Amino acid sequence: MTAPVDPARALDTARKAAQAGAKIAMNKRASLERLVIEAKEVTDYVTDVDRAAQAAIIAMIRNAYPDHRILAEEDGAEGLGDPSSPFRWIIDPLDGTKPYVHGKDEFACIIALEENGQTILGVMELPAKNESYWGTRGGGAFLNDKAITGLRATKDLDDAILCTNMGGKSRGTDKIMTFTHPRCASLQNYGCAAVEMAEILKGKNDGIFFDGVHLWDVAPACLLIEEAGGRSRTELKDVNNPRGGVRCIASTQSIFEELCRFVFKN
Repeated sequence: MTAPVDPARALDTARKAAQAGAKIAMNKRASLERLVIEAKEVTDYVTDVDRAAQAAIIAMIRNAYPDHRILAEEDGAEGLGDPSSPFRWIIDPLDGTKPYVHGKDEFACIIALEENGQTILGVMELPAKNESYWGTRGGGAFLNDKAITGLRATKDLDDAILCTNMGGKSRGTDKIMTFTHPRCASLQNYGCAAVEMAEILKGKNDGIFFDGVHLWDVAPACLLIEEAGGRSRTELKDVNNPRGGVRCIASTQSIFEELCRFVFKN
């Protein structure tokens, strides 16, 4: 039987693991020309940084919680932990691999922990931006240890600044954009879900919508946005495949229902 989790200890483990992964990514930035890059599929890449960061993160989590299950972006985590454990760690060791390999700052190391399918903590390290986000369910959301106390106050979708991922895995996004793009003030794309969702937490943007990203791209930030006063909704496109794509919305309260109509009903 899996022992109960102390939230403070789990959060400390997650933050240290994310910081370790982020440090690996930052250390490799000085020699991007020597990166080992492989194509997983068209426009989707994995590097030796992804793999090294994931290995470091998993080692730290396994040391603290050897019976917990793990869902991670890169190969190698399948079958770890007790299949009956209610706890599952969700890991993206390098969200924003494409921006990273091009020397851009829009990348992150992100980790979430679920209990019985509900996210109970989230951590995002954006090392090139010197931004560290963390939070627990019911405990609030924080940026660089300062509480995030309010999101943008935009009232209507036509005044909202939204983000989405375009191309690549997000094949369903184009259809949704035909409904949302003419109805919002601006539609942006940073190539990294964590960075796009961090813009909401910083009060710069109003919402995101994705179709085709994965749980590991969005689980931490969805919790953080909820804890900061926003709302989120994530649905697997195939409920029997946790590694498959998801549809996801996260936004301020005022535009959430309208976004849901476009994303989940079209």
